Parts: sequence; C-alpha cells; structure tokens
Amino acid sequence: MQYDPCWEDAQTNLSRLGRMLQPLAGKTDLMVLCEMFPTGFSMNVEKICSENSSADVLQWMRRQARFTDAMVAGSVAVREGEHFYNRFYWVNPDGDTGYYDKRHLFIMSDEPKCFTAGAEQKQFEWRGWQIKTIVCYDLRFPEWCRNNRTKPYDLLLCVASWPTARSDVWLTLLKARAIENQCYVVGVNRVGTDGNGLHHKGDSIVYGPKGETIGRLPENEESIVSFELSLCDLHDFRRKFPVLEDIIFASS
Repeated sequence: MQYDPCWEDAQTNLSRLGRMLQPLAGKTDLMVLCEMFPTGFSMNVEKICSENSSADVLQWMRRQARFTDAMVAGSVAVREGEHFYNRFYWVNPDGDTGYYDKRHLFIMSDEPKCFTAGAEQKQFEWRGWQIKTIVCYDLRFPEWCRNNRTKPYDLLLCVASWPTARSDVWLTLLKARAIENQCYVVGVNRVGTDGNGLHHKGDSIVYGPKGETIGRLPENEESIVSFELSLCDLHDFRRKFPVLEDIIFASS
C-alpha cells in the first residue's frame, strides 16, 4: 500500500487507511504499509509518541488484521521508558504480534538523536513463508540483510520513507537484495511531500529472486496493488541454482 500520510496526524491517517483497506477483506494474505505510516517520518518524538499513541496504533492493526483475515505490517514510532524506537510491527488475524526495531538510523535526518537503534535481526513464519523485515536505511547494509543456509527466508519486507532524490538507489538496492539473497523482496515507500519538504514518489515494487520485476506501483499516486508470489517457484529455483549453499561466513 502506497499512500501520503498526513504529517504527525495518526488519528486522521488510521481512519483513512481503515477505509482503504476494507475492500481487501478475505482477498489477501499480507498487507504492507510504509515506514512510520501513522505519522510520517517525523523526529518530533514527544508529539507522535504521546501517551498510548503506539498502543492505539497496535490495536488498530489488530482490528484490521482480524477484519481482513490478513497479516498487517508496517513501522510505528514507539516509546518505551526514556527510549524511542522505529518499530516494524507485524500482526496476524489472531492478534499475535511480532516486531523488529530499526537497526541503522539515518544520521542525515537526526534519527540517531531521537531514536534508539535495535539490536536484533528478526525472521518469522506466516502461512508457510519465512519472512525477514528491515526498515528503510537498513537496506543499504547487505550484511544485515544476508540470507542463511540453515533456515533461509523467502521474503524480505522493506518499508521506507525514501525521498525521490535517491529513487534510483532505492530500486537498485532492492533488486540487489533480491538477487544476492535469492528471495522475493517487497519495498513499500510513501508518496507526497512530508513535513520537512522532502518529496517522495513511491517506487513501491516487488522483485523476484532473479531480480525480475514482479510488479510496480504507479509513481506519485496513492494506490493499493495486489501481487501473487509463488513459494513453489522460489524453492524450484533454489534447487536448480543453489547459491545459498555456497555462502561462506568468516570465522572469528
């Protein structure tokens, strides 16, 4: 889902997103929203993480997942004590919830001054798929995204607020992560101009394990587009071209 968040206005955004997601009920397995989808990529952490705001967003995600019978995923600004996190939540229809805290914080936006970096990579299973999550700037660090031999992930989800000025970099890195990790990659970005005056044209896209484009959303438009991915095709390709088996990890 590619959309233009109202800046620092979670109530308006969640209400609008709820209406946009309703037609998907019973028609999909996974719905992916952009980075900090309730508020936009704001560093005004005291405002956007006001008391109970992240809990309200999480309850909203659980309602949407239950209503649509699909997993809902996207990142949210969260406060825990004196720390703030850019937290990627995934919620299934039963209400089960997992999360990943963004590891690489974007220094050019002062994100490290406002948020605390996460320390753990996360991978989870959903309807037979192994899925790994990253947030925006994490995409630039291939070692953090690296697949593995023993329990490889099938799908890499990257949610972002990636400006138009670096659009070619976004698309190149997403494609590279798909090829080198022999997986599907879903990159979901916002559109519109944010509260800092930065323009985003979206470029939300799905790549296959050979680097092929499965589908791409229209530039500069709010849109919801569904794509079908084949786990059988992925496993067949890995058997015929077993790149992951040749990964060599340096010993300490």
